[in-house]
Amino acid sequence: MNKVEELKSAIGKECSVNFSPTLRAKLIKVNKVTSTWEATRSPYKGVDNSGVGTQFKMFNFQSWNALFY
Repeated sequence: MNKVEELKSAIGKECSVNFSPTLRAKLIKVNKVTSTWEATRSPYKGVDNSGVGTQFKMFNFQSWNALFY
């Protein structure tokens, strides 16, 4: 299984993502080069959750690293 296939199998999974405005996000779509994420509510103290629902893209290698490393 390659990284894109692994990412597609993880759609809907939430994890810590440094690029998210809330530092947590859920994977919602995987393309050939990038993945689309949606910011979710942060469990961390002091994090501003006003960015919940914001969608952003990351390269697949970054997405794979966030989910599986």
